[in-house]
Amino acid sequence: MIAQSSNLPARASRWQAGLKAQRTGKFFLSVIFTLLFVNNTFADTLLVPNHYLTIQEAICASNPGDTIVVASGVYRLYSGNITIAKKSITLKSGYGAKKTIIEGRGNSPVITFAEDSRSVIDGFTITSVNDIDTKPLKGGGIYCAPSSCPAIINNTITGNNAVFGGGIYCDSWSSPTIANNVILRNSTSRFGGGIFSYRASSNIRNNRIMENQASNAGGGIFCDRDSSRITNNIIRKNKAKSGGAISCDRSSCTIINNTITRNVANYGGGIFFQGGSVRIINTILWENKDDLYSGWFSPASRPNHSNIGDGDFRGLNGNISIDPLFIDPENGDFRLRLDSPCIDAGNPDPIYDDPDGSRNDMGAYGGPKAKLVH
Repeated sequence: MIAQSSNLPARASRWQAGLKAQRTGKFFLSVIFTLLFVNNTFADTLLVPNHYLTIQEAICASNPGDTIVVASGVYRLYSGNITIAKKSITLKSGYGAKKTIIEGRGNSPVITFAEDSRSVIDGFTITSVNDIDTKPLKGGGIYCAPSSCPAIINNTITGNNAVFGGGIYCDSWSSPTIANNVILRNSTSRFGGGIFSYRASSNIRNNRIMENQASNAGGGIFCDRDSSRITNNIIRKNKAKSGGAISCDRSSCTIINNTITRNVANYGGGIFFQGGSVRIINTILWENKDDLYSGWFSPASRPNHSNIGDGDFRGLNGNISIDPLFIDPENGDFRLRLDSPCIDAGNPDPIYDDPDGSRNDMGAYGGPKAKLVH
């Protein structure tokens, strides 16, 4: 009994230490929950025009984490265009792009994401009214400043023009997500009618990029010393001197599971690239004026499991040249018919499998990120 009682102080000490650790753990948990509660409590929803008459006033009044919801209507920017600063906010329309229009004017982009901005713009039609002499230098519709990382989703970006990047300009070291947009009928006097990505790492996916025009190169997309990832897009009826759909200059872009059709250029109506190492995988290039052009194809840049209409690389790396049998291309439905030769014909590596686990279907409706409705 005496030996047992001699251990009681040590046991009590250990018990007190455990209790203290337990209390400390509960304290830190309570701090975390309090911070989460505070963040959720102070994240606010600002309404335009109910709370603020203009979109820019709401942006200036917002705090990080806030959401600005804009009612239906046409918002004409008579006194300067919109700048979304470094803070991370969400700017979204209440009823979608068809009903909520931002119309800019002058020699600056309609929307500018400032350096280091991590904000979201969701569900607007973004357009501009510019005289020939007042077009912006970079980005007619949207400009992404260096080191910004915005999300540009569910918008219609149309009728904009600039010297570089008629629809969107992505500046150096930016990494925007450009997804689920319609990028339509934008123009540039130099490069990148729809999108210009300069030394950036843009994620360009699930867009319809159509009827854009560049006087020089990259009617749909122009990449300059860039590492963008271009996936699951329909790129149609764009025009340029070179690279009607996509032009890549000294870039290391990845072009996967796109449908590129009826684009026009003197060289590379579908894809034109020079220098760098462009990877083309599981992509349909069909009915372009010159589907694919490069002065030199390194082994890494040779197309892989793609359908190329003019027969380039047919029979190599799993490439084919057969009518893809779109459901209704005249009306913009580029899904594949059940008897399409592009079904289950993409790269067999499981990383490219379709969402249902089957082998990759070539084109915009195949691959792990494919959407059932596009």
